[in-house]
Amino acid sequence: MQDATIIEFARQLLVIHGVKASEEARVHERICVKYGAERTAEAWRSVQTALADIKDKKANCLH
Repeated sequence: MQDATIIEFARQLLVIHGVKASEEARVHERICVKYGAERTAEAWRSVQTALADIKDKKANCLH
């Protein structure tokens, strides 16, 4: 189970960026890795996972 804060952040990112939310999270994760902020990069990876889970749940609801 993912942290509720990460899930809520992912939902908000989805509201703001729509279909580009995952791309936005990837960009931030790469920037963090580039500058050595591994802990923050890991948080962005968690956001990416949460976004994928949200997408999967929506797809399952439609079928």
